[in-house]
Amino acid sequence: MRDSIVEKVTADPYAKFLGIEIEKVEEGYAEVSMTIKENMLNFHGAANGGVIFSLADVAFAIASNSYGTTAVGINVSINFMKAGMAGDHLKATATEVSKNPKLGLYRLIVTNEAGDIIAAADGMVYRKKEQFG
Repeated sequence: MRDSIVEKVTADPYAKFLGIEIEKVEEGYAEVSMTIKENMLNFHGAANGGVIFSLADVAFAIASNSYGTTAVGINVSINFMKAGMAGDHLKATATEVSKNPKLGLYRLIVTNEAGDIIAAADGMVYRKKEQFG
């Protein structure tokens, strides 16, 4: 299953556009990373919140689909704690908190290379009956 997810995310046009790389995949867990580029900054000169969310969302998608059953996000609540800046290498982790046949809850954390928390989020998925892939 890991190879199928890695293949899908590697081919994902948006993740590819952002330069997101997959670092680690386990059942119910994922780590991804990317470097903030100048074209990802907002008018304050910091990383756009949508870019940070997108990184967390890719980790969330990988972790929640890691069992082979299609999982789709139904809610995410994100808190931005610190600005990401151009050149920062950010890492997002998604860790499963709770899983049942229909729903899954995941904790998403985005950090910079110094280990500072840039954003923290909770995401919930609905698990469909179909297999992923």
